[in-house]
Amino acid sequence: FLLSCPVQHYAWGKMGLSSEVAQLLACNDPLVVIQEDKPYAEMWMGTHPRGDALIADSSIIEKTLGQWISQNVSSLGTKVKEDYRDLPFLFKVLSVNTALSIQAHPNKQLAKKLHSQAPEHYPDGNHKPEMAIALTPFQALCGFRPVQEIVDFLQKVPELQFLIGSEAVEQLKQSTGQDPKASSSALQVCFTKMMKSDKAAFQKQLNLLVKRVSQEVAEGKDVTQSLGDLLLKLHEQYPGDIGCFVIYFLNLVKLEPGEAIFLGANVPHAYLSGGTFYQS
Repeated sequence: FLLSCPVQHYAWGKMGLSSEVAQLLACNDPLVVIQEDKPYAEMWMGTHPRGDALIADSSIIEKTLGQWISQNVSSLGTKVKEDYRDLPFLFKVLSVNTALSIQAHPNKQLAKKLHSQAPEHYPDGNHKPEMAIALTPFQALCGFRPVQEIVDFLQKVPELQFLIGSEAVEQLKQSTGQDPKASSSALQVCFTKMMKSDKAAFQKQLNLLVKRVSQEVAEGKDVTQSLGDLLLKLHEQYPGDIGCFVIYFLNLVKLEPGEAIFLGANVPHAYLSGGTFYQS
């Protein structure tokens, strides 16, 4: 049977028919009216409590996919039936216009705990490993860079080095080539110092960095070594946001249509632009 899948209109989505989500929605329902001044961010295909897909066939008693599965649980197959008694994933299409927030998803144990403690914020107890398959050219930040890459950026971006502090930066430099635990500990110190820095302090350094990179662009200089184009784009979308500095800590991943990335639990990530199939 056919499904009518809910659409989420988050502010970061592409507008109107420029959105892959809106295009898919229009193909599925020729009577739908796409509003060009409205963002179409996500289409959900699953049984999530906040977006259970509707069954389009009026001859079927159950109105949603979740209701149908609950009455036909054997359709899940033996293992999924025994372990979950529901779809163990949510399938989505995303259409990203402006960067999403930096996030990390919990493992199964923590997800169950959070759901039991605050179900209004965590409506299900499933962990959310993710696979994203690009529909269009797609950019994301995903996982921490190798320590040496971060050290190199700290040398190229003195504004960030100033924000973190010379002692923590030196500790990170000394940790390269050492035991992974030492590098991880030093990286944690640097990242924490940046994320917890005083708002006035980080905004001052960010403004100095943006001003410097903007001047270099105006002079025709190559700013790729400091990720200048990405920095200016993110700062335009979210002026004064500490997340602009995170590009120097997380891997920048660029996918072409058909390419994919997998994100396990506790991996920091942020989708920046493009359209993708997404399963969690």
